[in-house]
Amino acid sequence: MNTIFLSPSDLAFLYDDSPWGFYQKYNQGFKRPPVIIPKIFTVIDVLTKVCCENKNMKEFDTSFPDAVLTGADQWVKSKSIKNPDFPDYEVIIRGKVDGVLKFADGTHSVIDFKTCEIQEKTLQKYVRQLSCYSYAMANPNSASDYSVKVNDKIGLFIYEPNKFEISGDGSANLGGKLKYIQYDLDLDEFAEFIKEQIIPLIAGKEPAPTDNDPCWVYLKQFGFEYEEE
Repeated sequence: MNTIFLSPSDLAFLYDDSPWGFYQKYNQGFKRPPVIIPKIFTVIDVLTKVCCENKNMKEFDTSFPDAVLTGADQWVKSKSIKNPDFPDYEVIIRGKVDGVLKFADGTHSVIDFKTCEIQEKTLQKYVRQLSCYSYAMANPNSASDYSVKVNDKIGLFIYEPNKFEISGDGSANLGGKLKYIQYDLDLDEFAEFIKEQIIPLIAGKEPAPTDNDPCWVYLKQFGFEYEEE
């Protein structure tokens, strides 16, 4: 049995940007080109969760969900997803959740904090990532894996910095607007996506890279060549 431990973040960008790179990562272990993320984004993410954890988000803005932020940075691992047409492969989702909102009815929504511009085309990519985490929490691999009752919603808290102020004593502050965007969650649809799209891609014939494929462009400089079977 070929067990594929799928990283949720790979469904946000790698899968769309480079099907060839996605195939290579999960068949040959070739990682995608390194992405340099300035430390300031990590600092903003950490400080945001410290500020909000165990607090009702509606206290910060009446448009935010009436729910408490919990479960920040929890690792999750799902039961396997299989496609009977490819009996030698199974996919297990494994990753770290940014945060979980707990509602009064005992249900939960997976959320993520992002510092970026609000562009729907980009934000839609994160829906798959959040669906991964939700599926893992609703279908844990074992009794010891993090699990909660999820509802039919997921969401993104988007922070858009828009001002920078320096006071007379030299201290500085980065200001901006935090907005919540909610999406519907369909776990059955997500499981079908893994079965019908991801497993056939990984288990099937190696796809040909395009000339502008970012993973292919990166690996070519090290002498990699593609030969069609």
